[in-house]
Amino acid sequence: MDSQLPPAPSGYPVLKHAVQFARDPFEFVERATSECGDIYRMDLPAVDDVFVLAHPDYFNRVLVTDVDAFGKTEDYRRAFGNGLLSVEGQQWRRQREMLQPLFYREKISGYTEQMVACTEQRLETWSDGETRDMETEMRDLTLEILFATLFGRELVPGEDQELRDAADGLNEWFAPSSWILPGWIPTPARRRFEQSTKRLRQEVRALLTEDSEHKGSEQQSADPETPDLLTQLQRVQSTEEEQLTTEEIEDQLVTMVFAGHETTAAALAFTCYVLATQPDIREQFQEELERVLDGRPPTYDDLQDLEFMDRIITEALRLYPPIHTIPRQTMADVEINGYRIPEGHEIHLSVIHVHRDEQFYAEPLSFRPDRWTDEFEEDLHDFAYAPFGGGRRSCIGREFALLEAKVVLATIGQQFQFDWERDQEIELEPRVTTRTKNGIPLKLSSR
Repeated sequence: MDSQLPPAPSGYPVLKHAVQFARDPFEFVERATSECGDIYRMDLPAVDDVFVLAHPDYFNRVLVTDVDAFGKTEDYRRAFGNGLLSVEGQQWRRQREMLQPLFYREKISGYTEQMVACTEQRLETWSDGETRDMETEMRDLTLEILFATLFGRELVPGEDQELRDAADGLNEWFAPSSWILPGWIPTPARRRFEQSTKRLRQEVRALLTEDSEHKGSEQQSADPETPDLLTQLQRVQSTEEEQLTTEEIEDQLVTMVFAGHETTAAALAFTCYVLATQPDIREQFQEELERVLDGRPPTYDDLQDLEFMDRIITEALRLYPPIHTIPRQTMADVEINGYRIPEGHEIHLSVIHVHRDEQFYAEPLSFRPDRWTDEFEEDLHDFAYAPFGGGRRSCIGREFALLEAKVVLATIGQQFQFDWERDQEIELEPRVTTRTKNGIPLKLSSR
């Protein structure tokens, strides 16, 4: 393969792109695509080149048509071990088949009441006139919902802080200032990651022990068609010829603790921010809640009638995608759009760039829920909207996450209104998920 490497944007002679990327990764991405187009090379001094792809056609190539040429990265294996997010091949297929029944639509619809109850329990800790950071609040709430629905355990607001900190700390491995350095360098963020991983595994082991001790005979009488995650894992452990190892079970739980709450929390926090900064949209949102719910807690059937809220969530996932980039690693030399990408190198599918590309979205930086008409979606380029990835490895929890987001917003919207009291907009900062540099502090007003 004689093709040349993709172009690289301008950078410093020795440090190359490291400082620019670490200082403001999203600004670097926009400058790089402006200089180089929709495929470019990040030249980093201490690690191999990283290649960034920023067009839906490339997403389709990597995620669908040539999927076996691209594997998961070493960073994902380090963070999630042998969990569903990081394994490959037959091991992935086995895990996916094992976990899929937990996320069938008819199964997740039954989580609605638990999601409402968890949200109402957290809202009891909120007060009229106070200011709360919605990133922290939504991470706490989605972790509580995850444990109530999939783990069969209640997390009380204000308690289990060590578990919450451990779940949050998995993101530290992917801090921009650490990600551009070799894995053996012990940065502060990586030390926090290692500490969090250790704490989280201790919590997971305790959870498994507690579940075994308390379910016993109860587990035998549980509905075999609707197991929770722990029951499902233990069933596989005891019945399959090729049993899951204890380490695999722990890795799966660690993966679910992170992936099952972090991304939805980000989507909810950004949606709350939009409602605080867009009064017209907030008014339409609240009018729809009053018309459809009339003061009642939302049911699964009610959610189907909250069409404007659904468009708000869709647009929030576009403008602020929780997964801003999808990382992969080349399994062999590949050629994309005439450029060569060598074997063993990381590539990143820049979801946030495509979601904000004026080729596909008019006024891409404007929050416009009404753009999401049936006609617009039919005409939209494949993979121009990819908050849940795509192809066979698309997010297994997509339906769960969307249900959770709708339940939480509908429940909150009936009791509280948000206001943003700062002059400047939020500043985004990447980890595994999209975060902000200084949180999303919103003032609460009772309704």
